[in-house]
This record gives sequence, C-alpha cells and structure tokens, in this order.
Amino acid sequence: MKISNIALAVATLTVASSALAHGYIESPASRAYMCKLGQNIDCGLVEYEPQSVERASGFPAGALPPDGELASAGIANYSQLDKQSINAWTKTPMTAGMHAFVWHHTAPHKTTNWRYYITKQNWNPNKPLTRDQFELTPFCTVNGNGQAPAMTQSMNCNVPQRTGYQVIYGVWEIADTQNSFYQAIDVDFGNGGNTTPDETPAQHSEWSKTLSGQIAGNNLNAGDKVIARFFDANGEVLAMSTSLTIASAEQGDANQWAFDLAQKINAEHNDVRVGVKDESGTVNPAHGANSVFVREGSPLRSVAISYEEQKPQVNETLQISDVRYSKVDNGQATVTFHVNTSGDVNLEAHVMNHMGADKGYLKQDMNNSNQDVTMTLTGVTAGHHMLKYYATNKSGTLFAQDVIDMMLENADSSAPAGQYDYTFPENISSYTTGTTVFQPKDGKTYECKPFPYSGYCKQYSKTSTQFEPGTGSHWKEAWVLKN
Repeated sequence: MKISNIALAVATLTVASSALAHGYIESPASRAYMCKLGQNIDCGLVEYEPQSVERASGFPAGALPPDGELASAGIANYSQLDKQSINAWTKTPMTAGMHAFVWHHTAPHKTTNWRYYITKQNWNPNKPLTRDQFELTPFCTVNGNGQAPAMTQSMNCNVPQRTGYQVIYGVWEIADTQNSFYQAIDVDFGNGGNTTPDETPAQHSEWSKTLSGQIAGNNLNAGDKVIARFFDANGEVLAMSTSLTIASAEQGDANQWAFDLAQKINAEHNDVRVGVKDESGTVNPAHGANSVFVREGSPLRSVAISYEEQKPQVNETLQISDVRYSKVDNGQATVTFHVNTSGDVNLEAHVMNHMGADKGYLKQDMNNSNQDVTMTLTGVTAGHHMLKYYATNKSGTLFAQDVIDMMLENADSSAPAGQYDYTFPENISSYTTGTTVFQPKDGKTYECKPFPYSGYCKQYSKTSTQFEPGTGSHWKEAWVLKN
C-alpha cells in the first residue's frame, strides 16, 4: 500500500505533537500515578506511563473522553483505570478549603489552562464515571497563558465541601494541539460536612479521622506475610503492628488479603477501624482498598504495608566455565564460555568495558544445555572488561548471576626490544632480580624486585596469579612498575 507524502507528514506531526507533551498529577496523587507508585494494583500499562492519558480536548461539552471511560480517557491500553467501585482505588484524605495541586510535566508544552471538576455529593461511586456524576462547572481553573509550564507546577485551588469518597477530575488543556491530558484523583473527605450522599442529616461516627495510607497492595503467594504498620509523630507504634500469613493462593489475591487483614486489625485493636465507612458512619471491611479510621484526638497519623515474601523454590541450575576471549582486532573481539544448565533457563549476558558501556549482548533460552556460547564484541579497545550474566527460570525468578573480569589485549601486542613477554610458569626461569617484562594486558613494563622478593616473580600456576605484574592482588611485592 502506497502512503502519500501528505498523509505521512500529517501522521508524523500527530505523533510528534503527542510525544512532546506528557504529564500527570503527583499531588494529591492521581489514580494513574498511584498505579506507578504501586499503591493501586492491576492497573495495566498505565503503571509505566501515567503521563500519557491523553485525548482530544473538550470535556465536559465534547464527546471525548467517552462517558464511562473518563479515567482512561477512552484509551484501550489504559481501560483498567475505568474500573469503578467504592473500594477499588487507594484514596487520599481530603478536606474542603485551599489545597495545592501539583502536576508533573514530563515534557512541558504550551498550555491553555488546568481545570478541576469534582463529583456531586450524591454521586454513586459504584457506577462508571460519567459526566452526570460530576459538577460540570470546574471548581478551579488556572490559566496557562499559552506558555510552557515548569516541569513541576503547583497551583492552589479551593476545594468545595464534600463528605466521604469523591473523585476530582483534572484536565490539562494544551494550547498548540487539539489534545488534553486527563487525571482522575480518588479522595476521601471522611464523614465531616453537612450532608451525606442521600442529603439526609449526617450520622455521627466516632471514627471521624482518616489515616494516611490504606490496607491494600500486591498479589501474594502462599507462605508470604503482609504486615500493617502504624505510625504517629514519633515513628512506628510497634504495639499496633498486625501481620497476616497468606495461607493459600486464593487468600493471596490482593482484594482477599486486604479484607482478611482488615478483619484481623479490627479484632485485635480497639482504637482503629479498617474498611469502608457507610452512610451510618459504620466501618466495614471490603474486598479491595480499605481505609483506616481513628477517633478524633488519636495520635496515629499513617499506616503502611510491608511484606515478607517467601523465596520461590528453584530447581534449575546454571554453571559458567572456561571463559576465553580473543585479542582485539580493529575494534572487534569474541568471548566464548561454556554453559551447563539443568531445566529450562533463560540466560542473559552482557560484556561491558571498565566504564560500564555495553560492548556485547546475548539472550538465549536453554533447556538442559551443555554447550559453548560465543559473543561478538564491537567498538572495544584493549583493557579491563566484564562479563556479566543473569539466569532466570520460566517463572521469571532470578536464581543466578555473577560478573567475570577479563583483560582484553590488542592483536599486535608484543614485547619491546630487550624485554620478555610475561608468560606462565613453564617459561619464566629467567625471571630473576632485574628482569624486565612486558605485560600485554596493560601495555606496561615491570622489573622483578631484588632478592628475597625475586622468587615471587615466578607465578606458581595459571590459577594462582596473585603475583602477576600489574593485575595480581600482591604484584607490588614482586615487581616495580617501570613505565
């Protein structure tokens, strides 16, 4: 199929415009940014690029982003963001009044404005996010004046009164493209305020304060342990620490252990309640992200989750031996080594120079292998290099890694006139006091020290190289560097 130059130019312009501008709300952390932080789970690809939730401008009057897909901006790769329930996402405690909203612009772009919308007091948090769920007049608009913003841009906004779980929708509208960036922020106002979602008088709850952090996290395996740790102004309150050992694969599901751990905390501690607060002010554990509530005046400030994960059993093995390497010829060389594996193993190997620059790479699946492997190196010069390798099994568990040092030589290395090439024991009978040798590994000349040290100039074997000039761990006991 032939593509016209005009079509190609338009496509290039579109891609370039998109690539130039990206950003997300880092405080209060957006749903997408929480995914990057690992505080939201099962997020899909947005975990790696929260800055890329971008679609045509026009909210709320335009058709895009589509209703029900506001959090993802209707981008299929980010559709996991549109999952909506009262306990699906980690929430940031929020109060009415002035708050700083901070955007991180990974590629600042000329800006029309930033706008912020909030859900209605009586919205239904278990239904998809649609325009009907939001107040369609922004509670805050900050003019960008057509200028490129700072990479980190903070703006103060007066957040309206609300109670309970709400969503704030942030829009960054770009000035010189047709697109905007969209960020959903999950916040919790607690049970304060004048009304509950059904606009009846609020029921008083003794659990009026929400701690920073939630009981939520990663999927775990049987045998792993998850620990809820509580903190006040002075640090961790060890007496509050509550742990749960995962008994089965089913309990390892992040939603299930969050529910079980919430129940355990509530049973063991009378001064906190973990779960989701209903309209009556009662806190009940939920299968999902659970908030932590305390009474007014409690010294507790935050909760954090930590893990003690069992190391998975590994039956595979890897052995690397007989590393050999050629001399450098016109910037090229080869490294060959023997690989012996049991089981299905993925071998990844890099050769790097002394400064850490990659000079060769290999990645290969091996099943009960017993073979030589050769790597081709390019752009190399004589000197110190490292062979770094990793081995993982089919489950993705890293079970072996090491680094092997190598000293590459130039193909034309030879001893200057009147000197010996440095060789191994069978040829070094003349290495006595005053003998000078040329070390091809570093291109330098060394002289054997006087008696009684001259005996050390004789290397004992190819595996006992501690006195090798310039490279051995004790070479200075035997040799003097001449140049």
